[in-house]
Amino acid sequence: MSQGRWQKWMLMAAAALAAEPIHAQETKYEVVIEGVDDHPHLSKLLTEVSSLVALKEDPPPSPIGLGRRADADLDRFRAALRSEGFYDAIVDAEIDVDVVPAKVLIRVEEGARYKVTTVAIAGPNEQPLPDGAPTPDALGLAIGSDARAPAVVDAEGRILPRLAEKGYAYARLLDRKLIVDHAKQGMDVTYVVDPGPKVTFGDVTFNGLDEVSQRAARRRLPWREGDAYHPAAMEEGRQALADLGVFSSVRLRLADQPSGDQKAPVLVDLAEREMNYVGFGADYGTEDGFGANAYWGDRNLMGNAEKLRVDASVAGISRRGETSASDFDYRLAGTYQQPDFLSRRQSLNLSAEALSERPDAYRRQALVLTGAVERKLGKGLKASLGMTAEQSKIEESQQTTRNTLVGIPAAITLDRSNDLLNPTKGFRLSGAITPYLAAFGDSNSFTVARVGGSAYFDFKDDGWYVGALRGVYGAVIGGGLLDVPADKRFFAGGGGSIRGYGYQEVGPRDDKGEPLGGVSLLEMSAEMRVKVTADIAVVPFVDAGNVYTTEYPKLGQGLRYAAGIGGRYYTVIGPIRLDVAVPLNKRDGDKAFQFYISIGQAF
Repeated sequence: MSQGRWQKWMLMAAAALAAEPIHAQETKYEVVIEGVDDHPHLSKLLTEVSSLVALKEDPPPSPIGLGRRADADLDRFRAALRSEGFYDAIVDAEIDVDVVPAKVLIRVEEGARYKVTTVAIAGPNEQPLPDGAPTPDALGLAIGSDARAPAVVDAEGRILPRLAEKGYAYARLLDRKLIVDHAKQGMDVTYVVDPGPKVTFGDVTFNGLDEVSQRAARRRLPWREGDAYHPAAMEEGRQALADLGVFSSVRLRLADQPSGDQKAPVLVDLAEREMNYVGFGADYGTEDGFGANAYWGDRNLMGNAEKLRVDASVAGISRRGETSASDFDYRLAGTYQQPDFLSRRQSLNLSAEALSERPDAYRRQALVLTGAVERKLGKGLKASLGMTAEQSKIEESQQTTRNTLVGIPAAITLDRSNDLLNPTKGFRLSGAITPYLAAFGDSNSFTVARVGGSAYFDFKDDGWYVGALRGVYGAVIGGGLLDVPADKRFFAGGGGSIRGYGYQEVGPRDDKGEPLGGVSLLEMSAEMRVKVTADIAVVPFVDAGNVYTTEYPKLGQGLRYAAGIGGRYYTVIGPIRLDVAVPLNKRDGDKAFQFYISIGQAF
């Protein structure tokens, strides 16, 4: 506010006070900011720093108090404009107390926006940095960019990480110098840095180990003493330790000072989890009936983060009205995982499984032993190769077979989604192939192959509107329909397949109306997950697919379609899912609808 206008306003205020009895009276007002209408960012910034705006609901007791509040705001506005590069800005205020409420008019002339003219990074006494300095572009402060204070501060925060990537882990920022040249309408920026020594990795000290051996923790680290320091190796080591599953928190940091031989000692702070755990779950489907499962596990069986888990489940309770325990499905399985088997990033997985299952298509009793080596190949990418041996008895309407199979399963998966149970972004791809040798029994040798993928699209980047797509293709190579054991054929239908149809009910049937399965498979799904509250979502979806008796799908035989709507209730352990679906081109024997309850998204 100009001095002359301020004096004139003070005389008017004094006269108004002299003409009336002196007593406390609030001076209500409104604020108008002019001159930045074409700069929404500036308008928002000035509004945020304004005490006139912030205290509008608490008006001052007199016009003089309002004037003081406006005068203080002018300094805030000028500082805010300078922070955005407007060093020649003019800000003035005009107050009209003759109206009710009083009007405070703020006029802004921002002037030219100054630019960054030079950026220098130097050591003490203006010495050049060893190995060179980061470029202005690498710091996000390019020459010619707007001379904004937030950009200067952000660039400063990028200097030390860039130097750390070159091995200067103990670099320190000493000073920041800014010179504003009004003649050039520009700003010269200088950062003064002490780079410190270039270091290598030194001794590693573990804190917090109790039940887990130091050997198991140390072999997770991707470097050896004497290797060149890089912060990415520290993060890789932190993630590798977290992936062991035996720690509730993992922190890696450098010692405050390097050692005398220019090595950086590493301190690893760990907190161990409870090593034993139990759990249980349940599900229900219209066609499948009720199911329940329970499990027990040990995360650290022999002190080196070996994992053992035992699972038991029963399913098919009340399926097709069955209430006899002999008609239910049973499964007992044990799995063992040894991390870092022969090599870091590689694990040995062993499993044994005994089961008795009675889906519509067949009856199966089997014992399955599997061993596989799994290796992480990159971010979200892993592959496995193993061997499986299976002895089974399978009864179906067409035949009864006893099979002794030896398989060599190979699989590869790429998971770039952002969550295991509730993905909202990214994608997943998987492929698996298992050649089976029929060593003894009634089956022929054959190969089962399957590929699939899913993608997730967060349309508003907040998890409230998520689209999801899924596709699966499978084929059995080298065997006709009845040459392949029923459990190795493809079936479709059910909560994890084509919703709206009964479990395994999609595809060819025998003369008794029982599912036959197929030697090729095609499935597709699309969902739109729309949140109506932070914890509840509505999910319309469409599924399609079929199984075929030929090695390749015959699309001319048509697809089975289904549509439905679901609900999701989001909990800390994952979304609880309820889906209701109807078949759109159902055949005789298909029910009018199906519904499903489970934990986790459909895909």
